[in-house]
Amino acid sequence: MSSKRKVLIILIPLFLVLTLGFGIAATAKAVEFDQDGIVEADEIIDDDLFIGGDTVEINGTVNGDLIAFGSVVKINGTVHGSLVTSAQSVLVNGNVDGSVYAGSGTLTLGSKTEIGRNLYYGGFNLSAEPGSIVAKDLLIGAYQALLSGHVGRDVRAGVGALEIDGFVGNDVIAAVSGPGEVQQAYFFPSAPGVETVIPSGIRISKDAEIGGSLEYKSSVDQSDSIEISPAGGITFEYDPALDPQSDIDEVGRVSSNAVFFSWLIKQIRVFITLMLLGGLIIWQMPALLKKVSKKAERESMPSLGWGLVSVLIVYLGAFIAAGLIIAVAIFFGIVTLGELSRVALTVGFSSLALIMAAFGLLVSYGSKIVVAYMVGKLLIRWLAPKFEDQPIWPMIIGVLLYTFLRAIPFLGFAIGVFVTLVGIGAMWLAYQDYKLLESSSEEAVEV
Repeated sequence: MSSKRKVLIILIPLFLVLTLGFGIAATAKAVEFDQDGIVEADEIIDDDLFIGGDTVEINGTVNGDLIAFGSVVKINGTVHGSLVTSAQSVLVNGNVDGSVYAGSGTLTLGSKTEIGRNLYYGGFNLSAEPGSIVAKDLLIGAYQALLSGHVGRDVRAGVGALEIDGFVGNDVIAAVSGPGEVQQAYFFPSAPGVETVIPSGIRISKDAEIGGSLEYKSSVDQSDSIEISPAGGITFEYDPALDPQSDIDEVGRVSSNAVFFSWLIKQIRVFITLMLLGGLIIWQMPALLKKVSKKAERESMPSLGWGLVSVLIVYLGAFIAAGLIIAVAIFFGIVTLGELSRVALTVGFSSLALIMAAFGLLVSYGSKIVVAYMVGKLLIRWLAPKFEDQPIWPMIIGVLLYTFLRAIPFLGFAIGVFVTLVGIGAMWLAYQDYKLLESSSEEAVEV
């Protein structure tokens, strides 16, 4: 590559970034960082807000996403974006136009709550008071959920106790413990901020309304605690995993059969996937496959070493690159180039994700195909030399042998690691040979 082309490759992206950044700088806003923990009622934040403190209270308006952390988080104002929060206790009694992502000991949705999209919650207690609104879906993993408000679409829950006496627009799909099977202390020795701890089980009051169906898994049919007939009907599924009184031997037999068939299906999927990709490579890049597999055959130990180095460098480099992208985005935010900060995050992480996805495919599949083809070719050369020039047979035999060996416990894991490193290392060495050949060609042309 000539020096002029190298200079252009460096300068053109730099010019585009600077032009984009300073071209939009006049309309850009800064990312806000707040450490006092309070946004007053008359205060307006015209961008995303990161806020923390022992007690966080949002009484004003945030025109962007809100990320809030503390012991107590209260949202009484308006968030024109999504809310991400983690605290001991969270109270939402205002408007959030986007989704809410919350992890806490307890989450309370007050009567003035309006969430424009979805609510995702993980913790001990979710209490949705009458008048609260979740416009779309509610997804929850907790000990208890008390739903007296309005959910526009589906409720999906994995809980110990579930009470519904509000409105659900579509379906309720839940995995819930049987009555009296779960003790509150099992999850939390104490439940700070929780006024009522209810017994385990599902209870649907006569005041509730479910527009779709009610589907629940449990250790026991709890239809006596369901006082309504949803429009889509009620489906109960017995789950032995939720039943402490189930026959352990029977469950063990069922589990063993399920594990075996799951294992068998997994191996079949691995074989089919590698064969499809291997066949595609034989069709489109047969010369490259032969070159890399020959490199793995002739330089197995160097390939193993270079494979280990390559994997370490790529993943360590990705970690460092992610840190640099975040640092650049924070820098642009601090110097009031908030829009450019978003561009840096979007472009940076999209590019990094694309690179890591490509490398991940090489690690997961490409390396196995290279080594499987190499081993299959060696076996064909030994057992049936007349089929050596037909690439599909080495691929079938090699992939079949790899799938079988990889399925062996413990030994299979070691074989998988060895094959991956040798395959990646062979690709690296073949690439180095290509670069050396290209460099020699350029020098010959210049002479």
